[in-house]
Amino acid sequence: MTESSRPLAARLADLRDRPESITDLAEDLLEAHVPAWQGYIEWMPSRVRAQAQRLAAQARAGMLPKSCFGLPVSIKDNIGLAGWSVSAGSHEPLPSLWQRDAAISARFRQAGALFTGVTHTVPFAFTSLGITLAGEGPRNPWNSERVCGGSSSGAAVSVIEGSAWLALGSDTAGSVRVPAAMTGCVGLKLTHGRWPMEGVVPLSHTLDSLGVLARSAADLTDALKALEGERLVAPTIPSLGKLRLGVLRSAPRENADAGIDDAFDRALQELEATGVQLVDIDLPEAEAADALFRSGGVVAAELEMFLSLRLPTWYKRLMPPLDGAMTRACELSHDDYRQRINTFLHLSSRAAIRLDETHIDALVLPTTPLSPPRRDTLATPAAYTAADDRILRHTAFLNYLQWCAMSLPVGLDAVGMPVGLQLAMPGFAEKRLLGVAVAIERGLGPPFQRLGLPPHP
Repeated sequence: MTESSRPLAARLADLRDRPESITDLAEDLLEAHVPAWQGYIEWMPSRVRAQAQRLAAQARAGMLPKSCFGLPVSIKDNIGLAGWSVSAGSHEPLPSLWQRDAAISARFRQAGALFTGVTHTVPFAFTSLGITLAGEGPRNPWNSERVCGGSSSGAAVSVIEGSAWLALGSDTAGSVRVPAAMTGCVGLKLTHGRWPMEGVVPLSHTLDSLGVLARSAADLTDALKALEGERLVAPTIPSLGKLRLGVLRSAPRENADAGIDDAFDRALQELEATGVQLVDIDLPEAEAADALFRSGGVVAAELEMFLSLRLPTWYKRLMPPLDGAMTRACELSHDDYRQRINTFLHLSSRAAIRLDETHIDALVLPTTPLSPPRRDTLATPAAYTAADDRILRHTAFLNYLQWCAMSLPVGLDAVGMPVGLQLAMPGFAEKRLLGVAVAIERGLGPPFQRLGLPPHP
Protein backbone atom coordinates (compact mmCIF):
# COMPACT_ATOMS: atom_id res chain seq x y z
CA MET A 1 0.00 0.00 0.00
CA THR A 2 1.46 3.38 -1.00
CA GLU A 3 1.55 6.23 1.50
CA SER A 4 -1.18 8.19 -0.33
CA SER A 5 -3.50 5.17 -0.34
CA ARG A 6 -3.23 4.61 3.43
CA PRO A 7 -6.20 5.94 5.40
CA LEU A 8 -5.74 9.62 6.13
CA ALA A 9 -6.61 9.00 9.78
CA ALA A 10 -3.64 6.62 10.02
CA ARG A 11 -1.30 9.15 8.44
CA LEU A 12 -2.44 11.84 10.86
CA ALA A 13 -2.00 9.43 13.78
CA ASP A 14 1.58 8.73 12.65
CA LEU A 15 2.31 12.46 12.59
CA ARG A 16 0.95 12.91 16.10
CA ASP A 17 3.00 9.93 17.32
CA ARG A 18 6.17 11.12 15.57
CA PRO A 19 5.78 14.88 15.18
CA GLU A 20 9.39 15.30 14.08
CA SER A 21 8.46 13.48 10.84
CA ILE A 22 6.54 16.54 9.67
CA THR A 23 9.72 17.95 8.15
CA ASP A 24 10.09 14.80 6.05
CA LEU A 25 6.44 15.11 5.05
CA ALA A 26 7.06 18.69 3.89
CA GLU A 27 9.81 17.46 1.57
CA ASP A 28 7.51 14.75 0.20
CA LEU A 29 4.81 17.34 -0.52
CA LEU A 30 7.27 19.62 -2.31
CA GLU A 31 8.51 16.69 -4.36
CA ALA A 32 4.94 15.78 -5.36
CA HIS A 33 4.26 19.20 -6.88
CA VAL A 34 3.96 19.20 -10.69
CA PRO A 35 4.62 22.76 -11.92
CA ALA A 36 3.41 21.91 -15.43
CA TRP A 37 -0.12 21.39 -14.10
CA GLN A 38 -0.19 24.97 -12.75
CA GLY A 39 -2.28 24.18 -9.69
CA TYR A 40 -0.85 26.93 -7.51
CA ILE A 41 -0.76 30.68 -8.03
CA GLU A 42 1.53 31.00 -4.99
CA TRP A 43 3.94 28.15 -4.35
CA MET A 44 6.72 28.85 -1.82
CA PRO A 45 8.76 25.81 -0.72
CA SER A 46 10.69 27.87 1.85
CA ARG A 47 7.45 28.84 3.56
CA VAL A 48 6.19 25.23 3.65
CA ARG A 49 9.48 24.10 5.20
CA ALA A 50 9.39 26.93 7.74
CA GLN A 51 5.85 25.98 8.81
CA ALA A 52 6.87 22.34 9.24
CA GLN A 53 9.89 23.34 11.33
CA ARG A 54 7.74 25.56 13.57
CA LEU A 55 5.22 22.78 14.12
CA ALA A 56 8.02 20.32 14.92
CA ALA A 57 9.56 22.82 17.35
CA GLN A 58 6.24 23.28 19.12
CA ALA A 59 6.02 19.52 19.56
CA ARG A 60 9.59 19.36 20.94
CA ALA A 61 8.66 22.11 23.38
CA GLY A 62 6.00 19.88 24.84
CA MET A 63 2.97 21.34 23.10
CA LEU A 64 0.73 18.39 22.33
CA PRO A 65 0.11 17.92 18.59
CA LYS A 66 -3.32 19.21 17.67
CA SER A 67 -6.09 17.32 15.91
CA CYS A 68 -5.01 18.34 12.38
CA PHE A 69 -1.29 18.36 13.18
CA GLY A 70 0.60 18.30 9.89
CA LEU A 71 -2.50 17.95 7.68
CA PRO A 72 -1.39 19.40 4.31
CA VAL A 73 -4.10 21.85 3.16
CA SER A 74 -4.14 24.02 0.06
CA ILE A 75 -6.23 27.19 0.00
CA LYS A 76 -8.16 28.61 -2.96
CA ASP A 77 -7.19 32.11 -4.03
CA ASN A 78 -10.39 33.70 -2.73
CA ILE A 79 -9.97 32.57 0.89
CA GLY A 80 -7.86 34.71 3.20
CA LEU A 81 -4.62 33.14 4.43
CA ALA A 82 -2.28 35.24 6.55
CA GLY A 83 1.24 35.46 5.17
CA TRP A 84 0.16 34.53 1.65
CA SER A 85 -1.07 36.84 -1.08
CA VAL A 86 -4.76 36.63 -2.03
CA SER A 87 -5.91 38.12 -5.35
CA ALA A 88 -9.19 36.26 -6.03
CA GLY A 89 -7.83 35.30 -9.44
CA SER A 90 -7.36 38.93 -10.45
CA HIS A 91 -3.52 38.77 -10.72
CA GLU A 92 -3.19 41.65 -8.24
CA PRO A 93 -3.24 41.39 -4.45
CA LEU A 94 -6.49 42.57 -2.91
CA PRO A 95 -6.50 45.26 -0.17
CA SER A 96 -5.20 44.40 3.29
CA LEU A 97 -8.66 43.46 4.54
CA TRP A 98 -8.37 40.23 2.53
CA GLN A 99 -4.74 39.52 3.39
CA ARG A 100 -5.41 37.81 6.71
CA ASP A 101 -6.86 34.51 7.82
CA ALA A 102 -10.44 33.86 6.86
CA ALA A 103 -12.44 32.29 9.67
CA ILE A 104 -12.06 28.82 8.16
CA SER A 105 -8.31 29.26 7.54
CA ALA A 106 -7.92 30.27 11.18
CA ARG A 107 -9.71 27.09 12.26
CA PHE A 108 -7.33 24.92 10.25
CA ARG A 109 -4.34 26.89 11.52
CA GLN A 110 -5.43 26.52 15.14
CA ALA A 111 -5.88 22.79 14.57
CA GLY A 112 -2.26 22.46 13.36
CA ALA A 113 -2.68 22.26 9.58
CA LEU A 114 0.31 22.68 7.25
CA PHE A 115 -0.63 25.09 4.45
CA THR A 116 0.92 24.13 1.12
CA GLY A 117 0.04 27.23 -0.92
CA VAL A 118 -2.65 29.25 -2.68
CA THR A 119 -4.37 27.55 -5.61
CA HIS A 120 -5.51 29.01 -8.91
CA THR A 121 -9.02 30.24 -9.58
CA VAL A 122 -10.57 32.44 -12.27
CA PRO A 123 -11.26 36.12 -11.51
CA PHE A 124 -13.65 36.33 -8.57
CA ALA A 125 -14.53 32.63 -9.10
CA PHE A 126 -17.16 33.70 -11.61
CA THR A 127 -16.90 30.99 -14.28
CA SER A 128 -16.64 27.21 -14.03
CA LEU A 129 -14.35 25.95 -16.79
CA GLY A 130 -11.23 26.53 -14.71
CA ILE A 131 -9.54 28.80 -17.27
CA THR A 132 -10.12 32.36 -18.38
CA LEU A 133 -11.24 33.33 -21.85
CA ALA A 134 -7.57 34.11 -22.52
CA GLY A 135 -6.68 30.49 -21.69
CA GLU A 136 -5.05 31.09 -18.30
CA GLY A 137 -5.52 28.41 -15.66
CA PRO A 138 -4.47 24.93 -14.51
CA ARG A 139 -4.11 21.95 -16.82
CA ASN A 140 -6.00 18.72 -16.30
CA PRO A 141 -3.60 16.04 -14.97
CA TRP A 142 -5.31 13.40 -17.15
CA ASN A 143 -4.76 15.40 -20.34
CA SER A 144 -2.94 18.73 -20.23
CA GLU A 145 -4.77 19.97 -23.31
CA ARG A 146 -8.08 19.86 -21.43
CA VAL A 147 -9.54 22.00 -18.66
CA CYS A 148 -9.98 20.94 -15.03
CA GLY A 149 -13.35 22.53 -14.49
CA GLY A 150 -13.66 25.23 -11.89
CA SER A 151 -13.61 27.54 -10.31
CA SER A 152 -11.72 25.51 -7.65
CA SER A 153 -9.50 24.16 -10.42
CA GLY A 154 -6.15 24.54 -8.70
CA ALA A 155 -7.60 22.97 -5.55
CA ALA A 156 -8.37 19.77 -7.47
CA VAL A 157 -4.91 19.71 -9.06
CA SER A 158 -3.23 20.06 -5.65
CA VAL A 159 -5.07 16.96 -4.42
CA ILE A 160 -4.41 14.86 -7.52
CA GLU A 161 -0.69 15.66 -7.59
CA GLY A 162 -0.39 14.88 -3.87
CA SER A 163 0.97 18.21 -2.66
CA ALA A 164 -2.15 18.57 -0.47
CA TRP A 165 -4.19 15.93 1.31
CA LEU A 166 -7.12 18.32 1.60
CA ALA A 167 -7.97 21.34 -0.54
CA LEU A 168 -10.23 24.14 0.59
CA GLY A 169 -12.43 25.68 -2.10
CA SER A 170 -15.74 27.45 -2.62
CA ASP A 171 -18.86 26.43 -4.50
CA THR A 172 -21.56 28.83 -5.75
CA ALA A 173 -22.92 26.76 -8.64
CA GLY A 174 -20.65 23.70 -8.81
CA SER A 175 -17.15 25.08 -8.31
CA VAL A 176 -15.96 22.26 -6.02
CA ARG A 177 -17.90 19.34 -7.50
CA VAL A 178 -17.15 20.02 -11.17
CA PRO A 179 -13.32 20.09 -10.85
CA ALA A 180 -13.48 17.08 -8.54
CA ALA A 181 -15.40 15.16 -11.19
CA MET A 182 -13.14 16.26 -14.05
CA THR A 183 -9.89 15.38 -12.28
CA GLY A 184 -10.88 12.18 -10.49
CA CYS A 185 -10.99 13.27 -6.86
CA VAL A 186 -13.80 13.73 -4.32
CA GLY A 187 -15.45 17.10 -3.75
CA LEU A 188 -17.94 18.06 -1.04
CA LYS A 189 -20.07 21.19 -1.28
CA LEU A 190 -21.15 22.13 2.20
CA THR A 191 -24.52 23.68 2.91
CA HIS A 192 -24.61 27.47 2.66
CA GLY A 193 -23.89 28.65 6.21
CA ARG A 194 -22.37 25.35 7.41
CA TRP A 195 -18.95 26.99 7.71
CA PRO A 196 -18.40 30.74 8.26
CA MET A 197 -17.68 32.85 5.17
CA GLU A 198 -15.85 35.69 6.93
CA GLY A 199 -12.66 36.47 5.03
CA VAL A 200 -13.80 34.72 1.85
CA VAL A 201 -14.06 37.04 -1.15
CA PRO A 202 -17.76 36.76 -2.03
CA LEU A 203 -19.21 35.89 -5.39
CA SER A 204 -22.81 35.59 -4.15
CA HIS A 205 -23.52 36.12 -0.47
CA THR A 206 -26.80 34.26 -0.95
CA LEU A 207 -25.43 31.15 -2.67
CA ASP A 208 -21.74 30.87 -1.76
CA SER A 209 -20.68 27.86 0.27
CA LEU A 210 -17.33 26.43 1.22
CA GLY A 211 -16.21 23.01 0.12
CA VAL A 212 -13.35 20.55 0.40
CA LEU A 213 -11.63 18.15 -1.97
CA ALA A 214 -9.64 15.00 -1.17
CA ARG A 215 -8.46 11.82 -2.85
CA SER A 216 -11.34 9.75 -1.45
CA ALA A 217 -14.55 10.05 0.54
CA ALA A 218 -12.85 8.22 3.40
CA ASP A 219 -9.95 10.71 3.43
CA LEU A 220 -12.33 13.64 3.32
CA THR A 221 -14.33 12.23 6.22
CA ASP A 222 -11.18 11.62 8.28
CA ALA A 223 -10.01 15.20 7.68
CA LEU A 224 -13.33 16.69 8.74
CA LYS A 225 -13.40 14.46 11.83
CA ALA A 226 -10.00 15.84 12.80
CA LEU A 227 -11.16 19.42 12.30
CA GLU A 228 -14.64 19.29 13.78
CA GLY A 229 -14.62 16.27 16.07
CA GLU A 230 -16.44 12.99 15.79
CA ARG A 231 -19.56 14.29 17.47
CA LEU A 232 -20.23 16.55 14.48
CA VAL A 233 -18.79 14.53 11.61
CA ALA A 234 -18.39 10.81 12.32
CA PRO A 235 -21.11 9.23 10.17
CA THR A 236 -22.81 5.90 10.53
CA ILE A 237 -21.85 3.94 7.42
CA PRO A 238 -25.09 2.41 6.13
CA SER A 239 -25.39 -1.07 4.70
CA LEU A 240 -25.60 -0.90 0.91
CA GLY A 241 -28.53 -3.28 1.08
CA LYS A 242 -30.52 -0.64 2.95
CA LEU A 243 -29.77 2.31 0.66
CA ARG A 244 -32.42 3.86 -1.60
CA LEU A 245 -30.99 6.21 -4.19
CA GLY A 246 -33.25 8.47 -6.22
CA VAL A 247 -31.91 8.59 -9.80
CA LEU A 248 -32.86 11.91 -11.36
CA ARG A 249 -33.93 11.18 -14.93
CA SER A 250 -35.77 14.43 -15.68
CA ALA A 251 -34.56 17.98 -16.24
CA PRO A 252 -32.18 19.52 -15.35
CA ARG A 253 -30.39 16.28 -16.25
CA GLU A 254 -29.47 16.28 -19.93
CA ASN A 255 -27.81 13.93 -22.37
CA ALA A 256 -24.13 13.81 -21.54
CA ASP A 257 -21.01 13.66 -23.66
CA ALA A 258 -19.95 10.25 -24.89
CA GLY A 259 -19.17 7.78 -22.15
CA ILE A 260 -20.35 9.81 -19.15
CA ASP A 261 -23.80 8.24 -18.88
CA ASP A 262 -22.25 4.83 -19.61
CA ALA A 263 -19.77 5.14 -16.72
CA PHE A 264 -22.50 6.47 -14.43
CA ASP A 265 -24.92 3.67 -15.34
CA ARG A 266 -22.23 1.00 -14.87
CA ALA A 267 -21.58 2.31 -11.38
CA LEU A 268 -25.31 2.19 -10.60
CA GLN A 269 -25.53 -1.38 -11.88
CA GLU A 270 -22.64 -2.39 -9.62
CA LEU A 271 -24.33 -0.74 -6.66
CA GLU A 272 -27.63 -2.41 -7.51
CA ALA A 273 -25.84 -5.76 -7.51
CA THR A 274 -24.78 -5.11 -3.90
CA GLY A 275 -28.38 -4.52 -2.85
CA VAL A 276 -28.78 -0.77 -3.34
CA GLN A 277 -32.32 0.07 -4.42
CA LEU A 278 -32.50 2.51 -7.33
CA VAL A 279 -35.65 4.54 -7.84
CA ASP A 280 -36.17 6.76 -10.88
CA ILE A 281 -37.64 10.04 -9.70
CA ASP A 282 -38.72 13.41 -11.02
CA LEU A 283 -38.07 16.48 -8.92
CA PRO A 284 -40.09 19.44 -10.23
CA GLU A 285 -38.32 21.77 -7.83
CA ALA A 286 -34.99 20.84 -9.42
CA GLU A 287 -36.27 21.87 -12.85
CA ALA A 288 -37.65 25.13 -11.44
CA ALA A 289 -34.38 25.86 -9.62
CA ASP A 290 -32.44 25.20 -12.82
CA ALA A 291 -34.70 27.61 -14.72
CA LEU A 292 -34.11 30.22 -12.02
CA PHE A 293 -30.35 29.77 -12.32
CA ARG A 294 -30.51 30.09 -16.09
CA SER A 295 -32.57 33.26 -15.87
CA GLY A 296 -29.48 34.88 -14.33
CA GLY A 297 -29.36 37.87 -12.10
CA VAL A 298 -28.74 36.73 -8.53
CA VAL A 299 -25.02 35.85 -8.68
CA ALA A 300 -24.01 38.63 -11.06
CA ALA A 301 -26.10 41.21 -9.19
CA GLU A 302 -24.53 40.32 -5.85
CA LEU A 303 -21.01 40.33 -7.29
CA GLU A 304 -21.70 43.67 -8.97
CA MET A 305 -22.82 45.12 -5.66
CA PHE A 306 -19.74 43.81 -3.83
CA LEU A 307 -17.27 45.09 -6.42
CA SER A 308 -18.95 48.48 -6.69
CA LEU A 309 -18.90 49.01 -2.93
CA ARG A 310 -15.68 47.30 -1.87
CA LEU A 311 -13.37 47.03 -4.89
CA PRO A 312 -14.37 49.78 -7.33
CA THR A 313 -10.93 50.02 -8.95
CA TRP A 314 -11.03 46.28 -9.70
CA TYR A 315 -14.48 46.71 -11.23
CA LYS A 316 -13.07 49.11 -13.82
CA ARG A 317 -10.56 46.50 -15.00
CA LEU A 318 -12.91 43.54 -15.49
CA MET A 319 -12.51 41.49 -18.66
CA PRO A 320 -14.98 39.28 -20.57
CA PRO A 321 -17.17 37.49 -19.64
CA LEU A 322 -17.31 39.28 -16.28
CA ASP A 323 -17.78 42.77 -17.72
CA GLY A 324 -20.81 41.69 -19.73
CA ALA A 325 -22.34 39.94 -16.74
CA MET A 326 -21.93 43.06 -14.63
CA THR A 327 -23.64 45.16 -17.29
CA ARG A 328 -26.61 42.79 -17.38
CA ALA A 329 -26.74 42.66 -13.58
CA CYS A 330 -27.33 46.40 -13.44
CA GLU A 331 -30.49 45.89 -15.49
CA LEU A 332 -32.10 43.66 -12.83
CA SER A 333 -34.61 45.57 -10.74
CA HIS A 334 -34.67 45.30 -6.97
CA ASP A 335 -38.14 43.75 -7.11
CA ASP A 336 -37.00 41.08 -9.60
CA TYR A 337 -33.99 40.32 -7.45
CA ARG A 338 -36.08 39.89 -4.29
CA GLN A 339 -38.60 37.75 -6.15
CA ARG A 340 -35.87 35.37 -7.29
CA ILE A 341 -34.51 35.07 -3.77
CA ASN A 342 -37.98 34.31 -2.38
CA THR A 343 -38.61 31.78 -5.15
CA PHE A 344 -35.56 29.65 -4.49
CA LEU A 345 -36.14 29.72 -0.74
CA HIS A 346 -39.62 28.30 -1.38
CA LEU A 347 -38.23 25.70 -3.78
CA SER A 348 -35.66 24.64 -1.20
CA SER A 349 -38.26 23.80 1.44
CA ARG A 350 -40.54 22.05 -1.06
CA ALA A 351 -37.72 19.88 -2.47
CA ALA A 352 -36.68 18.71 0.99
CA ILE A 353 -40.25 17.67 1.77
CA ARG A 354 -40.58 15.85 -1.54
CA LEU A 355 -37.38 13.88 -1.01
CA ASP A 356 -38.57 12.88 2.46
CA GLU A 357 -41.92 11.76 1.07
CA THR A 358 -40.21 9.43 -1.42
CA HIS A 359 -38.12 7.81 1.37
CA ILE A 360 -34.97 8.34 -0.69
CA ASP A 361 -31.61 8.48 1.09
CA ALA A 362 -29.95 10.65 -1.55
CA LEU A 363 -30.48 12.07 -5.00
CA VAL A 364 -27.99 10.82 -7.58
CA LEU A 365 -26.98 11.97 -11.09
CA PRO A 366 -23.76 12.53 -13.05
CA THR A 367 -21.84 15.49 -11.65
CA THR A 368 -21.59 17.21 -15.02
CA PRO A 369 -22.78 16.26 -18.52
CA LEU A 370 -19.64 17.76 -20.05
CA SER A 371 -16.37 15.96 -20.68
CA PRO A 372 -13.48 18.35 -19.94
CA PRO A 373 -13.26 20.47 -23.11
CA ARG A 374 -10.01 20.98 -24.96
CA ARG A 375 -8.61 24.36 -24.10
CA ASP A 376 -8.25 25.36 -27.74
CA THR A 377 -12.00 24.93 -28.32
CA LEU A 378 -12.82 27.69 -25.82
CA ALA A 379 -11.00 30.60 -27.43
CA THR A 380 -14.09 32.50 -28.59
CA PRO A 381 -16.63 34.17 -26.26
CA ALA A 382 -19.50 32.16 -27.78
CA ALA A 383 -17.78 28.80 -27.31
CA TYR A 384 -16.58 29.70 -23.82
CA THR A 385 -20.03 30.84 -22.66
CA ALA A 386 -21.81 27.81 -24.14
CA ALA A 387 -19.46 25.38 -22.39
CA ASP A 388 -19.62 27.34 -19.13
CA ASP A 389 -23.43 27.20 -19.15
CA ARG A 390 -23.53 23.49 -19.86
CA ILE A 391 -20.86 22.43 -17.37
CA LEU A 392 -23.09 23.50 -14.45
CA ARG A 393 -26.33 21.91 -15.65
CA HIS A 394 -26.27 19.15 -13.01
CA THR A 395 -24.86 21.16 -10.10
CA ALA A 396 -26.15 24.74 -9.96
CA PHE A 397 -29.76 23.84 -9.17
CA LEU A 398 -28.56 22.22 -5.93
CA ASN A 399 -27.06 25.51 -4.75
CA TYR A 400 -30.42 27.15 -5.46
CA LEU A 401 -32.11 24.41 -3.41
CA GLN A 402 -29.55 25.04 -0.65
CA TRP A 403 -28.62 21.35 -0.47
CA CYS A 404 -25.27 19.77 0.31
CA ALA A 405 -23.74 17.60 -2.41
CA MET A 406 -20.72 15.46 -3.15
CA SER A 407 -18.98 14.16 -6.29
CA LEU A 408 -17.35 10.71 -6.31
CA PRO A 409 -15.13 9.41 -9.15
CA VAL A 410 -16.69 6.33 -10.77
CA GLY A 411 -15.03 5.78 -14.15
CA LEU A 412 -13.64 7.23 -17.35
CA ASP A 413 -15.56 8.58 -20.32
CA ALA A 414 -15.04 7.85 -24.03
CA VAL A 415 -11.98 10.13 -24.23
CA GLY A 416 -10.39 8.76 -21.06
CA MET A 417 -11.38 11.58 -18.72
CA PRO A 418 -12.78 11.04 -15.20
CA VAL A 419 -16.53 10.87 -14.56
CA GLY A 420 -18.18 11.90 -11.31
CA LEU A 421 -21.27 10.52 -9.59
CA GLN A 422 -23.02 13.24 -7.60
CA LEU A 423 -24.91 12.59 -4.38
CA ALA A 424 -27.16 15.29 -2.92
CA MET A 425 -29.24 15.75 0.23
CA PRO A 426 -31.16 18.64 1.80
CA GLY A 427 -29.18 21.23 3.70
CA PHE A 428 -27.12 20.42 6.80
CA ALA A 429 -27.24 16.67 6.16
CA GLU A 430 -23.45 16.46 5.66
CA LYS A 431 -22.94 13.80 8.31
CA ARG A 432 -25.45 11.49 6.64
CA LEU A 433 -24.14 12.38 3.17
CA LEU A 434 -20.60 11.41 4.16
CA GLY A 435 -21.85 8.07 5.48
CA VAL A 436 -23.62 7.26 2.21
CA ALA A 437 -20.59 8.38 0.19
CA VAL A 438 -18.18 6.19 2.16
CA ALA A 439 -20.54 3.20 1.82
CA ILE A 440 -20.73 3.70 -1.94
CA GLU A 441 -16.97 4.15 -2.20
CA ARG A 442 -16.45 0.87 -0.35
CA GLY A 443 -18.87 -0.85 -2.69
CA LEU A 444 -17.28 0.50 -5.88
CA GLY A 445 -13.67 0.63 -4.76
CA PRO A 446 -11.51 3.68 -3.98
CA PRO A 447 -10.78 6.13 -6.82
CA PHE A 448 -7.12 5.21 -7.27
CA GLN A 449 -8.13 1.60 -7.89
CA ARG A 450 -11.18 2.36 -10.00
CA LEU A 451 -9.65 5.03 -12.25
CA GLY A 452 -5.96 4.36 -12.01
CA LEU A 453 -3.62 7.34 -11.85
CA PRO A 454 -3.19 10.17 -14.37
CA PRO A 455 -0.04 10.06 -16.49
CA HIS A 456 2.85 12.02 -15.01
CA PRO A 457 4.10 14.74 -17.37
